[in-house]
Amino acid sequence: MNHPTREEFEELKQEVRQLREQRTEEIKAVRVDVHNVDVETLKQELKTVSDTWLETLQEHYNEHHADILALQESQADLRDKLIEHGTKLDRMESTMATKDDITAMEARIIETVKQLLQQKPGE
Repeated sequence: MNHPTREEFEELKQEVRQLREQRTEEIKAVRVDVHNVDVETLKQELKTVSDTWLETLQEHYNEHHADILALQESQADLRDKLIEHGTKLDRMESTMATKDDITAMEARIIETVKQLLQQKPGE
């Protein structure tokens, strides 16, 4: 699954925000003459349309929820990788400091040996 980029995610958030802010026009009341219309048929049609609409909304919610969960998992994986790499860098840094200490010590030993070799016997 291709993960959305930060820009795509922000665009999606903006679209959702705009959809929430949109207002629909008020529905004008329509006079229904109960004697001329089969009320049960209208109720059934309304229920069918409402159920379809609700199912569609639920599907979209489920898709978005799954995407959000996938993003959260991805972020958790990245966090774990960052922690792992940070630990490795800390170890490398301490190893490098130890090597620098050893190199400095070797240089002091070499200098001391040179000085001792340059001294005359009996001094």
